[in-house]
Amino acid sequence: MLESIIYLSPLIVLLSSIFILMFSEHNEEEQYRCFKFSKIMMITAFVFTVIFYNKPLIAEVTSGNQYTLLFECLLYGGSLALLYLSRKWFASMGMSGYTFCGGIFVALLFGSLLIRSSNLLLSVVCCVFMMMGNYALLKGITIKKEFNSDRVYLFAMVFCILLLAMALLVLYQYTDSFDYTQIREVLSANTRNIWLFAAVAAMLTVLMFMLGLAPLHFWFTETLGGTVLPVFAYFIIVPICACWGGFIRFNTEAILPFSENLYLFYKTIALISITLGALGACSVQNVRKILAYGTVYHWGIVLLVMQSFSLNAVNTGVIYILVYLLAMYGICACLFGLKIKGEYLFMLGEFEGAAYKRPYISAMMTIFIFSLLGIPPFLGFFGVFSALSYLAEHDSFYQFGYIMLMLIVLSYAYVQIIKNLYFEKSKENFDRADSGIYTAVLINALLMIVIMLKPQYLLQDVYKMIESLFL
Repeated sequence: MLESIIYLSPLIVLLSSIFILMFSEHNEEEQYRCFKFSKIMMITAFVFTVIFYNKPLIAEVTSGNQYTLLFECLLYGGSLALLYLSRKWFASMGMSGYTFCGGIFVALLFGSLLIRSSNLLLSVVCCVFMMMGNYALLKGITIKKEFNSDRVYLFAMVFCILLLAMALLVLYQYTDSFDYTQIREVLSANTRNIWLFAAVAAMLTVLMFMLGLAPLHFWFTETLGGTVLPVFAYFIIVPICACWGGFIRFNTEAILPFSENLYLFYKTIALISITLGALGACSVQNVRKILAYGTVYHWGIVLLVMQSFSLNAVNTGVIYILVYLLAMYGICACLFGLKIKGEYLFMLGEFEGAAYKRPYISAMMTIFIFSLLGIPPFLGFFGVFSALSYLAEHDSFYQFGYIMLMLIVLSYAYVQIIKNLYFEKSKENFDRADSGIYTAVLINALLMIVIMLKPQYLLQDVYKMIESLFL
């Protein structure tokens, strides 16, 4: 009994943090205390998570291994980095950070459970609470009202909950269990059952909605295009880690017998995401929307590579995810360092001449953008090269060529950001960036350099972690 309680310590820390933040007085004058408390509790939960990474948080419905540790480290690392970047924003805006910190803890709590879940009912509950936490952030923190992101997300969330309920009912009716292993056995014997296929597709649709894959990307691009910068950084970094972790595990442990049936489904979603992501980025002037559409493109590549969910396919996709997250965190840090008269920038025109006023931040933002494009010798090249190599090895040359074509299209949108940074005259005086922003950008850049110099260690370690999922 005592042993089980000890293994629950990460969840106890996260849950208690949520309640403390909920019932604390929301006073903008106590921003430092709020964020300091959140960091301490988050680090405490992370330490317990690492110590008990191979122990079940909840007996019989969760399990842990090196794979779950990898995604939980990404989840905690992104959350801690986001707290570090966001504190000064809330202080400068005179806004309470309690809702924001509480939302991150909700994502950590249910995201960790989703990554470790080996039970369909628990996975569904985690998805529902994560979506509710996302909605609370959109509703509780001021956004540009003309986007109505919170209302759009609410309607989409209700529809997703209905899909999850349908998936649960159908799968339980056929399997009489929510355990991933038992579901896999039943699916192996009923690979042609249309109702089981519909239930699996419903569950996958919700997960892909949470990831922002096309054609369910509408909420993702509109939300990131109009919300405040901390929430933008949250959506593009934190829930992503948990959703990919849960999505991969659900495919490999529960529905792998349906992989052949889902091949065309995944391929279609991936190609639509790649197309709409690249074209959408070129059709807007909002920098955050450009980055959001770019994310849809990148997730399309990940899904296209991982559609068979073999060991090598998952390993390649996870490497791509890691490279993307590092580059995107660097871009978010740079965005926190660029503001005019206290306002953070949205439109391309607002970035004009930033290189002459903030040369260091502009230079690093350019490097991170080149990394997203996969241009050598930047770290992103490893991600793009691994994905293209995998497709070439499996004779998917048409997909290889199409990715390259859409990458050229996407590069036009990214180059527009660089063009405005360096080749337009500055019309405004940019505010002085906080020293912490420079520190965050430098640490991120150094981490990328270390990985570029010694990529074999990253590749070998990631492979071993992914391999633990298939044992």
